[in-house]
Amino acid sequence: MIYSFEQLEAFTAAVECGSFSAAARKLGKAQSSVSGLISNMEIDSGFDLFDRSSRSPVLTNEGKILLREIKSVLKSHQNLVKKVDSLVHKVDNEIRIAFDELAFPRSHMLKILKEFSQAFPTTSLLLLKCTHKEAYQLIAQNRADLAMTLSQDDYPEGVLFKGVTHAQYFTVVGTDHPLAELASVTPEDLGQYRHIRVTDSSTGFRTYDSDLSTHIWYADNTAMLLDLVQEGFGWAELPLHLFASHPNIERLNTSHQSVSFLQNVDLIWSHDSSLGKAGEWLIDELTAHGKAARQSLTE
Repeated sequence: MIYSFEQLEAFTAAVECGSFSAAARKLGKAQSSVSGLISNMEIDSGFDLFDRSSRSPVLTNEGKILLREIKSVLKSHQNLVKKVDSLVHKVDNEIRIAFDELAFPRSHMLKILKEFSQAFPTTSLLLLKCTHKEAYQLIAQNRADLAMTLSQDDYPEGVLFKGVTHAQYFTVVGTDHPLAELASVTPEDLGQYRHIRVTDSSTGFRTYDSDLSTHIWYADNTAMLLDLVQEGFGWAELPLHLFASHPNIERLNTSHQSVSFLQNVDLIWSHDSSLGKAGEWLIDELTAHGKAARQSLTE
């Protein structure tokens, strides 16, 4: 037996509205039409879907079982219609976004993605957290379509970028760290203690000639980086948005750095990428959000 979409729609509307007449008003049909569609379903199936002995129709056990399946079919139909509409209007089927929490707050990304989910409900999304140079590598290796990351002097060939905002950095330690007791911290003071830095899994240990400390620990994610600082393992340079809500981390008053310093943040993507409307929307929104954040830092 084959049920028409009209029959399934009439059946579901009757359940949701509580009566055939209310379902008819919702669907813009005559009551006799809705009753006929449901009656034909019952004839084809060989059992009653509604108990009509009371004033309002009540689902039978068979009707309750079919309701779940019918709702699933109608939902699939809605998804099909949206997917076809997306293909017609050249909306991306999927987008991969890499972002570094040392550059861009997770809360800001989630706010943008909430709007994205409403604007492009059929586009699949893959979120990739990255640290250090991972963002550039993901773009260059075609493993990400867009990336929000700290700026670097030279990008791999074929990588396009747009400067969108700044991240406000401070030198910080855990509240119980010895450096937290000093009124003013010199580079020599920092050199006596461990420096906590971020890296990525492919780069691993790194060497810096200009580092303030020769004793360095690395973490490949921001959560571990914060834990190491909070627990007093050393000091770090972190963006305000990452540690502002952590009560066990505090800024240091450094003598060589009287004010916070700004790190440039870029939005990058591949020259060879073929982003559709969803991708273009993300570029515009991430740029606009970054611009607003940049203005707030200078006010």
